[in-house]
Amino acid sequence: MKVFISADMEGVTGVVHRDQLVPDGKTYERARKLMTADVNAVITGALRVEPSAEFIVCDGHGVMRNLIIEELHEAAQLVIGPASPSNKPLCQSQGCDETCQVAFFTGYHSRAGTPNGLLCHTWVGSAITNIRINGEIVGETALNAAVVGHWNIPVALVSGAHELEPEARASIPEGFVFVGTKQTYGFSAALCLPPAKTRKLLEEGATEAMKRFKAGKVKPHKPTLPVTISVEFHRREMAAKAAEISGIERTDERTIAAKAANTVEAAERAWKAVCRAQEEEPGWLK
Repeated sequence: MKVFISADMEGVTGVVHRDQLVPDGKTYERARKLMTADVNAVITGALRVEPSAEFIVCDGHGVMRNLIIEELHEAAQLVIGPASPSNKPLCQSQGCDETCQVAFFTGYHSRAGTPNGLLCHTWVGSAITNIRINGEIVGETALNAAVVGHWNIPVALVSGAHELEPEARASIPEGFVFVGTKQTYGFSAALCLPPAKTRKLLEEGATEAMKRFKAGKVKPHKPTLPVTISVEFHRREMAAKAAEISGIERTDERTIAAKAANTVEAAERAWKAVCRAQEEEPGWLK
């Protein structure tokens, strides 16, 4: 069995502030260790049910060179490197394909616009106001669940701060396990569980997630096809640049749409347009 893990950072154990999220932050190196430990915990828990399982882990945060491979569980392989469209056209879902059977999302966060959401944003906080799939506003949980759902892969586990749980339950099929790592107070503060506690919760959550998957209790997220992924930018100049990408339609002053026969094609076009929308190529794409 092959398990795909999409790993973000904002929802990781103990992470609450931008200083922890970027390479020039004073506490970034500590956050990298916390992120790696969370991923290792879910791998450990899944192996209790499926000892021969293999894991494809996509580093899905920022520069996408955050997970410490020297400390990563030996059952895993790591997709690492900047998410330029030529490198990682599926961004946080790169590495997933028809050979995978089930997906885990670790360290995830609430979508842009979530009231008091901890470090909330969708894909690129500096550029994007909202993302919609077939007209419904989504966060990264539903967006990536739709991508992996293209291969009929269900999401069996999601971890992050507490306010992500209702968003996830409202936007992807029920049956998955949610593991809360902290109780959000605001955009950059939370009541955090220590790593010793979240490690146990993540291990137990992954064990239960694998049991539910094997029992057929989790279903893939499959939006109606053909699918449209719309991106609403903060500024009209961003939408204008994004609309230069082939296959992208500008639907209003600040919004573009990627329409395609399937979710993978739409997501690739939308991500390419988002990257093009940047006035200057940001560091996380290099």
